[in-house]
Amino acid sequence: MKFKKICVLTFAISATGILLVGCSSRGSKPTVPHGSVGASHRIENGTVVSVQTVRIEGNSSYVGHRTGTLLGAGVGQTIGSGTGRAAASLGGAAVGGLVGLVAEEAVTKKDGQEITIELDRGRLIAIVQEKVEPTFRPGDRVTVLETPSGYSMVRHGSTEM
Repeated sequence: MKFKKICVLTFAISATGILLVGCSSRGSKPTVPHGSVGASHRIENGTVVSVQTVRIEGNSSYVGHRTGTLLGAGVGQTIGSGTGRAAASLGGAAVGGLVGLVAEEAVTKKDGQEITIELDRGRLIAIVQEKVEPTFRPGDRVTVLETPSGYSMVRHGSTEM
């Protein structure tokens, strides 16, 4: 019986680790919403006025919640017998679901920048986006891409038109 508990706990810890690694997306390439693929972008040039570091809150897509619920229920099944096992399974599912939800949100948090830009035509805008390397600094020349749906992204350098 102890061997079964150890196997289930090892599986639960391994699965949680895989979930956490799979949910993290820390790449050097900028991420764009799927809806902006193939959309036309309005391009404007400008100069960075100020930059503030921000923390972009994590997502709760319920992948962590569902995974935690299943793992918690599985671990609960190894405890007790009869109605005690059923109660342990329900309790494990509830606790596992909460832990999975919190873990997913924590893992998907990202560092970001709020970039205030003075466009060449005089308008002042602010865009929050995931932090990229090299980071933006006041005085940098930038290109702002904006889709008709309102999604905007800032890139280093400017495109002269």
